[in-house]
Amino acid sequence: MTLQSVMFTVGVVLVGLLLFWPAAGIGLMWNFLIPVAPALVTISPGLWRNVCPMATMHMLPQKLGISRNIRMPEWGAASLGLISVILLFIVVPMRRIGLNVDGPLTAIMLLSAAAIAFTMGSLFEMRSGWCTSLCPIHPVERLYGTNPALTFKNARCNLCEGCSNPCPDSTPELTPTVTSGNKLQQFLGNFLVGSFPGFVWGWYQVKDYAPNEVDSNAIMTAYAWPLVACVVTYFIFKIGEYVLRHKPDARATLHRIFAAAAISTYYWYRLPGPASLLPDWFPLVSHMITTPFFFWFIVLRAPKVSWLKRPVMASNYWSSRFETAANKNLIRVAPGKA
Repeated sequence: MTLQSVMFTVGVVLVGLLLFWPAAGIGLMWNFLIPVAPALVTISPGLWRNVCPMATMHMLPQKLGISRNIRMPEWGAASLGLISVILLFIVVPMRRIGLNVDGPLTAIMLLSAAAIAFTMGSLFEMRSGWCTSLCPIHPVERLYGTNPALTFKNARCNLCEGCSNPCPDSTPELTPTVTSGNKLQQFLGNFLVGSFPGFVWGWYQVKDYAPNEVDSNAIMTAYAWPLVACVVTYFIFKIGEYVLRHKPDARATLHRIFAAAAISTYYWYRLPGPASLLPDWFPLVSHMITTPFFFWFIVLRAPKVSWLKRPVMASNYWSSRFETAANKNLIRVAPGKA
């Protein structure tokens, strides 16, 4: 709870800086917080999920007792998952044509996301509306967090209401392709694994455009590089899947290799802090450390733990929803009163 409050306060301060002291806000967000996030999501996604300020906003209606607690249907989760991936592929290139240099615009984006997270929490049950469905960071969590080093107690859920199946926080060896079986979710997960290394590489081939430089050519360039590159790596990925179609273990390794390639590419180009303050030799040393580390961490280590420990089920009766589709609409009751 203390860390949640600290991170939420950091988020509020960050928005204030972006609005009233843009240079400091931009430096804090894009030079320190965001560059650290992928490593944190890779090594311990559960820690991030416990303290994420957007998750705090999303769960606030639950804490206040004003959420309608509508159960998220499978088609709803699949549709929101599609929107989250689309948002990811829209917002990241936007950094090159505004967000990286415009503090107030970045603040508006964060406030809009917070408002949507709060609204989804007011409507849907537990974490199903934003954290496990609509959040554009969640697909990246599932990609990078396939093999966490640490697991923590779930600081968001005292009891498991079965709001998402599979629960991303409590499913060991979770990858983007582990879904409820919905074909759309399966395609999105598969596409993200194969496309993201190219998307990250393509994004780094584009410069930041100042506000007066943003025109149709700049917008086209900002989106063309990552989107074309992501199609190329996805094509390569599908060839690899076809070759290994009869070898499930090898295919799983291929998925982890592409996840490692994506985050290694990210840190090949970007490290926390202003690049101008780093010595000339530092990038080479960084390349020699980060790339082998992430391939070892994601590909070679055996998956062992989930992001967070699953809380006790809200009722023994309700736990049967995981066993039969017919129980999806059962009314949940307090423990011991099933």
